[in-house]
Amino acid sequence: MRRFLKALLIGAGGLLAICVLIAVLVSGGGQGGSTPTPAEASGQVVTTAAAPATSPVAPGERAATATPAPQATPTLPWGTSKEDVHATLAEGQTAELRDGKMVYRLTIERIVDGATSTNPLQRPKEGNRYYLLVIVVENAGDRSSFLTASNFQLRTTAGFDYEPVFAPVGFTEGEGLSQEVSPGGKARGIVVFELPEGEQPLFLKFDPNPFTSAELYFDTPNALELVQSGAVSQPTPAAPEGTPGDRAGKSWGTSKNDRHVPLAPGQSGAIADGKQVYRVTIVNIVDGATSSNMFVQPKEGQKFWLVQVLFENAGTSSISLFPTNWALRTQDGFDHEAEIMVTGFAEGELLSGEVGPGGKLQGIVVFQIPQDAKPLFLKFDPNPLTSAELYFDAQ
Repeated sequence: MRRFLKALLIGAGGLLAICVLIAVLVSGGGQGGSTPTPAEASGQVVTTAAAPATSPVAPGERAATATPAPQATPTLPWGTSKEDVHATLAEGQTAELRDGKMVYRLTIERIVDGATSTNPLQRPKEGNRYYLLVIVVENAGDRSSFLTASNFQLRTTAGFDYEPVFAPVGFTEGEGLSQEVSPGGKARGIVVFELPEGEQPLFLKFDPNPFTSAELYFDTPNALELVQSGAVSQPTPAAPEGTPGDRAGKSWGTSKNDRHVPLAPGQSGAIADGKQVYRVTIVNIVDGATSSNMFVQPKEGQKFWLVQVLFENAGTSSISLFPTNWALRTQDGFDHEAEIMVTGFAEGELLSGEVGPGGKLQGIVVFQIPQDAKPLFLKFDPNPLTSAELYFDAQ
């Protein structure tokens, strides 16, 4: 009797399982019965990968409709890390950047192109203008963070990178952004750039931590159109330029990674330091340059030797330039370091600051040498830990 009841229960269970399976198949085959995803419910287009090819459909069977392959979305050539965030450079725009456990929420409250200062000492140079932004930063992370205008950088459509004006004063829009922000707190301040009259902003970059890759980019509304039309200066594939050091026939700069070019206006050279490629062009040379600053004058028996340089970062990551990247050797065998205090020169400002991938920076490098000294070579060394150096040799 027990065996009969057991067999009866097993048979009933199998029959129940078959009924459930039939119900599932019937409900799955109907149309309109699936639950929409959040993206579908909100009206967004959901694209899925195309299914792999299947065998021919037998007569009477319904052929499955293949989903078209997704189309590539045009992207900007900057801020390409997966941690980077892009937003529009416009008033009222808010964007959030996650950098590890830190979360920053930025809002551009106001943009003033051509801002003015009430301080008579705060004036742009002739042919330049002030581009000012009022920015609110909210710390949505779990640690305090000290933020300043130096966390920002602006690139123009001409490809040049600009650092903010140091300690801007006299602007009615507010004070310079410089404050420690606790978790949950906010700070408001201004970030001011001095730009040439003919250059327009391409993007504003916010980089809270130079040791991580997360950066926030506020791109001009038509940035992609400018890139696609070729109206924006973009880096071209670069390679070392100049005579290799092991074939230059010099007693200096003999590494195969070194490059030698003539020391003359209009001459360009490039070196490869790993994946980084840096191109330097000599714009002008002034032997006996003068400064209008009474505190920046050569010592007795000395003179200023000045070189105006255009630097291009054709690599894949940012580089910070300093006067210590340069050295000058004169024909009497003495080496000279570049001056740190460089102001009042009509030829421009000190070549110093961060240059992002594809960016450019123009500035001056100044040396103080004896009145009768003549240059032998000018050396550019972006990384003292590697052997790639660029030499501009006097002819």
